[in-house]
Amino acid sequence: MSSAADATASFYQNLQASRLLTEAQLRELWGWIAYTKPDVQGVAKELHRRSWLTPYQIRETAKGRAAALKIASRYLLLDILGEGGMGRVYKVQDARMGRTVALKVIRKEKLAQGIAQGRFYQEIQALSAMDHPNVVKVYDAEEVDGNHFYVMELIDGTDLTKIVRESGALSVPDACDVIRQAALGLEHAFERGLVHRDIKPSNIIVPRAGGAVKLVDLGLARLMEQPGGEEASRITQEGFVIGTPDFLAPEQARNPMAVDIRADIYALGGTLYFALTGKAPFDGATPTEKLLKHCTDPAPRLLLSRPDAPAQIEQIILWCMAKGAEERPQTPLQLALALQPFCPPPAPGGSRSGSGYYPIPTVAPLPVPVPQSAYAAPAAPAVSYPPQPAYQPPAGYPAPVYAPQGIPLPPADPAPSNQVFKLPPRRNADDPIRRRAEGGFPVGAVLVVLGALFVVGVLGFAGYQLFLKTEPPPVEPFANTLEMKMVRIEGGTFRMGSPDSEPGRAGDGREGPVREVTIRGPFFMSATEVTNSQFVKVIGRNESRAAKIAHRIDSLPVDAATWSEANEFCKKLTEAEKNQPWARKNWAYRLPTEAEWEFAARAGTDTPFACGDRVNFPTQAVFRATEDDPLGTGGDPLKPLRFAQDVGKTEPNKFGLYDMNGNIAEWCSDYYKLEAYKDAARDNPSGPTDGDRRVIRGGSFRDPAAATRSAARDGQRQTARLDFVGFRVVYAPVQK
Repeated sequence: MSSAADATASFYQNLQASRLLTEAQLRELWGWIAYTKPDVQGVAKELHRRSWLTPYQIRETAKGRAAALKIASRYLLLDILGEGGMGRVYKVQDARMGRTVALKVIRKEKLAQGIAQGRFYQEIQALSAMDHPNVVKVYDAEEVDGNHFYVMELIDGTDLTKIVRESGALSVPDACDVIRQAALGLEHAFERGLVHRDIKPSNIIVPRAGGAVKLVDLGLARLMEQPGGEEASRITQEGFVIGTPDFLAPEQARNPMAVDIRADIYALGGTLYFALTGKAPFDGATPTEKLLKHCTDPAPRLLLSRPDAPAQIEQIILWCMAKGAEERPQTPLQLALALQPFCPPPAPGGSRSGSGYYPIPTVAPLPVPVPQSAYAAPAAPAVSYPPQPAYQPPAGYPAPVYAPQGIPLPPADPAPSNQVFKLPPRRNADDPIRRRAEGGFPVGAVLVVLGALFVVGVLGFAGYQLFLKTEPPPVEPFANTLEMKMVRIEGGTFRMGSPDSEPGRAGDGREGPVREVTIRGPFFMSATEVTNSQFVKVIGRNESRAAKIAHRIDSLPVDAATWSEANEFCKKLTEAEKNQPWARKNWAYRLPTEAEWEFAARAGTDTPFACGDRVNFPTQAVFRATEDDPLGTGGDPLKPLRFAQDVGKTEPNKFGLYDMNGNIAEWCSDYYKLEAYKDAARDNPSGPTDGDRRVIRGGSFRDPAAATRSAARDGQRQTARLDFVGFRVVYAPVQK
């Protein structure tokens, strides 16, 4: 029997062992196989055509992992829906209840401590008692073979992050209605003493065919808590942030566990800003920089990005994102009611989608002053609010106050200041301060002040041009003080990822979908991976395992350097070279983004490797050679390499870059997520906003040729010290 027939027979045996098909289906399938004599791919296509198994089940069965498709003998995995910092989410069939549900498996490290496990089941018990159209329903939780999971309703929808990134910013009515419904779900949680702690666009699911918006992952952010001692609550610990830096309230940045519902309201305000602009409220090169801006910088002004929005919406965002929790809406219901006039009109019958619990207000004015501006803001619908349903907020929260004519939003200030000036109380008619304040309008003084401001503005702009504006890049490639050749890359548009038909492609969705991505240039990338000797000159130490085996460092690529150490190298090198001829203001060394790395690796090609469909060892790449490798040729399979080889010994790609395929895997700046491409921007993407791993690219001497393809990607914890992972650097404008 041929090898193809053997593979088909092995696949069929896996199907038999899986018990996913009935005896009748197995007999029918075997008859079809005997008649048509297909390969494994043909059998897979036939199973999919007959709708007997899902593509995910077919892939897992082909890999001999069908036994893992059944959990607790009750849940059958149908597909993987996504992966995040907490774990993986699967679409499953509940055999006992006869319904399709979602099942989330929590990462083992999140529940490594007994206290975390107890907290997990307490949270799930509280969530299962919730019943609201805007909160995802939780059905069950269990532990099987050390894996903890919980089961919830399956939502046929898309999270807000994906919607905005794929389709652009939402209209004002749609954005307001999504956040209004999320606030109503959060109000239900608030009434039961729960705090979400990780409100963000990706935790808000919008159904595809209409219906109620859903909040997910409510309360589970507490699993990120580090048990043990005073230091346990510090967000400065590596890898420990409760919440997402893009939407974190200032008090949550300072003490993640000592927050209440008003921190969630802050995050909802930031999420509304994202939904209307497609941008996070604050940018920053690192999570720490974003957290600092949440604590110190004023909230962003919506009208600068969306001049078509009513001025009241900007005021609502500023209200939610006030630095002091006492200055925000005190309950989610207050926010929901403030947004209600700007939502789409109610459906016939008088109720809005997803509201469920609260009546529609009657007409009356909403007292939100409109700031003066250069455009005419559309008039907002006028409403007043009837008496609200009575409830008792959890102990320690101030009771919400409802004004007779609506919610008292903070007044808009067309020229905001960080100071508040008030007239002293009237004591006598001769008060000189009050007399000056109540006197005539000083036109002459105002003109003098305006003239002075004009001069200051001109000088300020000149100062910006002179000191702050990013300088033009170096014209030619250069060699820096470490004798590291920096290659100029102009940027451009390319197709990122690999098509389904590419040989060696990972089958778990990590390399797709393929999409056009634009990389802004120019920037410079090191022609080779950073060597041990270069690393030692900058950092002063070295943990290289290859160097210990080879008893030398010179031109071996650095290995066993953590992601943080790679960033430390970039910062110190930037500082050391700030006075060099090629140095530019507001330029710096850093790790490449994943998109920059793949653009540079492809060098204008769309084949699996920059050199074509196959790669040769060792002239074109250094990888793990095997006797029967469809993508790699050359090498001695009996002599696996013990460590990476000297840099710059393989053929360069068309950009002049060496070892982009194989030798040592390379850290990138992005967080790693399995299906990150589905959410990614198409213009200079910088990856997901959070995660527990960082991207590595290029494969290594330990990997088969397929793992060194230009599109191949994987992730490792940024604290990992691995003998097959190193890095190369780029020199580029500081990311804003």
